[in-house]
Amino acid sequence: MLIILSLFLFFMLYFFFCMNLLMLFVIFFIPFFFLSNLSQFLMYKNFFLCFDNFSFLLIILSFWIVFLSLISSLNVLSSSSSSFFFLSFYILLIFLTTFFFSSGLFFFFFSFESTLFPTLFIIIGWGNNVERVQSGLYLFFYTLFSSMPMLVSIFFTCNMSNSSLMSFIYLDYLNYIYFFMMISFLVKMPMFFFHSWLPKAHVEAPISGSMILAGVLLKMGGYGIYRLFNLFKFFPYFNSIFIYISLWGGLVASLICLRQSDLKCLIAFSSVSHMSIVIIGMLIFNEVGLKGSLMLMIAHGLCSSCMFFLANCIYERSGSRSIFLNKGLLSIFPSFSLWWFVFCSFNMAFPPSLNLISEIYIFISGISWFMNSMFILMLLSFLSGVYNLFLFTFCNHGKVCSLINFFNPLSIFENMIVFIHFFPLFFWFLKLDHF
Repeated sequence: MLIILSLFLFFMLYFFFCMNLLMLFVIFFIPFFFLSNLSQFLMYKNFFLCFDNFSFLLIILSFWIVFLSLISSLNVLSSSSSSFFFLSFYILLIFLTTFFFSSGLFFFFFSFESTLFPTLFIIIGWGNNVERVQSGLYLFFYTLFSSMPMLVSIFFTCNMSNSSLMSFIYLDYLNYIYFFMMISFLVKMPMFFFHSWLPKAHVEAPISGSMILAGVLLKMGGYGIYRLFNLFKFFPYFNSIFIYISLWGGLVASLICLRQSDLKCLIAFSSVSHMSIVIIGMLIFNEVGLKGSLMLMIAHGLCSSCMFFLANCIYERSGSRSIFLNKGLLSIFPSFSLWWFVFCSFNMAFPPSLNLISEIYIFISGISWFMNSMFILMLLSFLSGVYNLFLFTFCNHGKVCSLINFFNPLSIFENMIVFIHFFPLFFWFLKLDHF
């Protein structure tokens, strides 16, 4: 007991020391942010850097998830290929940061598409099965076929606006330009019909790849729609078509979750369902919907990342990701079951979580846009509770499978990783004025 208490105190002191270093780092760089801003105000968009509340929170989320992804893959970091693995994440973090910072369309597009290569190396290099090459090709070609029309659209838009800065571009006609640019972001999120690459990439990726994919990379599409608001607001008819597809696709993805037997597949399809709700909030283009989408992107990034980590913890102890084989965890790993209960509850928008407030915001926005969408949104919320209860009850109740290693409980280090996911999800609920 004394050893456990001393280890806990050591981790708390280490975490406190790291937070102090982070604060010193932020204080040191605050003058840079002031000098880069024409209005002398930190959270304000300008012509050189897009650094407002939206991009600031997603940059913090990127650093948070990349850090957790790296420390959850200590077995890779202790191998001979650790340097290339670390380099892939370092390059990915650089591209993510420049994407959320950039205000020029060309640099925005370059950072948006460059995240594909480190992600592809992580999936193919450290994936679990032989099929990881096929899943990497799915990811590559889906992104490629959507990015090339977007590049042509950016050239045309910059030529028509005589500027590449997002503050000056405009587009009040030419529907196909809108379509090409929007599809690229919807593939990245992904919207239903363009989602086939996501379950394959999640199933074959290592745990760190799944965490960074669910935590940050799916949020790039939503950020792109928000940042190019001035282009997309002139096409309400086409926006409504994508909203209808997202409503229907979220329902279908929720029903597909109920037919899954693989833990990672179920969590991946739940991501498709939640991203459909984000698309609805984004494309309505009112303040309530945009705030709700931002909150849901932050909440989903933390919650889904931790659920992939918990699924990997089960896989390491049983050697299987099947829901029907990994049963009875409550009787042998009670603390493990507690974390499963907390994050399944958060994933279904249980009250003391950021997910609840974000879904309320988006549902209010959707009902104000079209009253009859209330019934579909109610069904979406109900099905979210159904498949999360299905996941929790099947894994934690029932007869214990003999595949599970009884003598390998959840370690203090794994508990700390889960707690670092839980901490911002819960306490941002108490600090909603930040949004």
